[in-house]
Amino acid sequence: MQTTKLLVVGNTLQRKFSYCSREVKMELFRSHCYSIYCNSLWSRYKVATMNRLKVYHNDILKRLLGLPRWCSSSLAFARNGVNNLDVIRQHSVFSLRSRVELSTNSIITSVRQSSACVSRPIQQRWLGLLFVQNVG
Repeated sequence: MQTTKLLVVGNTLQRKFSYCSREVKMELFRSHCYSIYCNSLWSRYKVATMNRLKVYHNDILKRLLGLPRWCSSSLAFARNGVNNLDVIRQHSVFSLRSRVELSTNSIITSVRQSSACVSRPIQQRWLGLLFVQNVG
C-alpha cells in the first residue's frame, strides 16, 4: 500500500538526512515523495485513505524541516517551494490524460473513443481532480 511506502520513505529521509541543509532536504523530498506510483490511476480509493495519505505527506515535510506538528502545512509547502499531494496528483493526472488524448496507438484510440470510456470511474475521477476548485 502507498501509505506504508510513504511512511517508510519519510522516516528514512528524516533519520538519514536530518543534518543536511534545507535545500538538500527539499530536493530529497521532491525526488522521493513526488513519485507516488500510479497515483493518476487511483479511482477507487476511499476519501479516508486519501486524507490519510495527505496527512502522512504533510507530516513528512514538517518532520524533515523540524517544524512542529501544529504548524500550517500549506505555509510549509509554499515557503519551501514544494507541491502538496493534491497538486502532485493533479499534475500526474493531467500528464497521463494528455498522453492518452494524444496517443496514436490503435488500442488506446479505440478505448478512448468508446462510449463506455466517459462513464468509467477513472475518467470521472480525472475530471474531478482536474477541475476542482481549491479555496484557501
